[in-house]
Amino acid sequence: MPHVEVNLPSGSTALALLPLAVLVLGLLVYALVQLARAPTAPYLPKWVWVLLIVLCVPWGALAYLLVSRQTSTGGLRPQPAAHAPGPAVSASRRPVAPDPPPPASRMVLVSTVALTRDYGRGAGLFDVDLRVPHGAVYGLVGPNGAGKTTLLNILTGLRHADHGGVHLGVPRHAVAVCPDVPQFEPWLTAYEVVDLARYYVAPHLDGDAVTQTLALTGLAEVADRRVGDFSRGMTQRLGLAAALVGDPQLLLLDEPTAALDPAGRAEILDLVGGMRGRRTVILSSHILADVQRVADMVGVLRGGRLLYQGPTRVLIDEHLDPRWMLRLSGPVDRVVSQLRNEPWARRVEAFDGDRIRIEADSVGHGEQGIPRVIAACGAGLVECEPVAADLENAFLALTRAEPAEAVLEPVATTRTEERP
Repeated sequence: MPHVEVNLPSGSTALALLPLAVLVLGLLVYALVQLARAPTAPYLPKWVWVLLIVLCVPWGALAYLLVSRQTSTGGLRPQPAAHAPGPAVSASRRPVAPDPPPPASRMVLVSTVALTRDYGRGAGLFDVDLRVPHGAVYGLVGPNGAGKTTLLNILTGLRHADHGGVHLGVPRHAVAVCPDVPQFEPWLTAYEVVDLARYYVAPHLDGDAVTQTLALTGLAEVADRRVGDFSRGMTQRLGLAAALVGDPQLLLLDEPTAALDPAGRAEILDLVGGMRGRRTVILSSHILADVQRVADMVGVLRGGRLLYQGPTRVLIDEHLDPRWMLRLSGPVDRVVSQLRNEPWARRVEAFDGDRIRIEADSVGHGEQGIPRVIAACGAGLVECEPVAADLENAFLALTRAEPAEAVLEPVATTRTEERP
């Protein structure tokens, strides 16, 4: 048998390495103690972390301590579903007095307090206090880069806030997300994708839930088709199906209709609108007509700040002046000149030779003043039609943004005079 000679460290070398060994051992013990004391481990089961800490010395211990520290300082602590959430308190801010409790039917399900995520150069979120009632369809609107996706990612736990707090009135397993660009393995069929989602979020359900969800999202006929051949719109529907299969209490949708044709958009919006009262939905979109169609609550983001939140109808009523479209016969230029001199007229536009659009400071002033000016100028009134107020124009009035800057759809009405 060959003789194997093992060279052990000399006494001086071993003595020099002793402090390092003690430091590594102390780090190992500290990480294991912290893991044992923690109620749950971040991202992985506790037994997996134990193996990593023991086998990957010292990197496993360092990884666990770093990840657990980031998780504990991210401000994302879901609250029990049995109680409505109260306001969170940031460590860098004074305590905030709680709001009076709303009626039981409209308890706040999702709330944030001074939520901030600063990316630098004015990008991110700043002091956002979100309040989403239970059972509401809440629309987040704003131009591209306003912070809509960042806010949704923080609510889902995909990103951490710099400071501030998030409170959810449902457990994490009752929250579902559909990103703006869902992606799936191309070799899977639509049924397999949704069934895989069911396995992870609702293993107690059977295949009937998958079939029903595919039918609900308009994918029943392509259930056995591989998703690598799907169009962008079909992939968007599949993402929504994967989110809905577990019957979540809170559904977060990022631009759910961006890739759909008009018919597909109408179907998905009808589906989302039908969820009102049964589950809470937060959807982001820059297509304001879609938000107005389904959302009973709206939050307006611009530059990372929440400029407004409340009922959609209130936003329209408070930030839009009444408008009329007139068609005249006679001296149109004289009528336009006279209307612009009226103190109650906010904006007057003339186009096509015989049409005038006028915006007044109140319905009463417009209904009384318009006929009086037309009669005084000797013009004939061929047609007078009120212009319906919509969320798009209310958004522009609130943010004072030009249409090209806001990047909204559809294109906003031309503005010729700015309100004082």
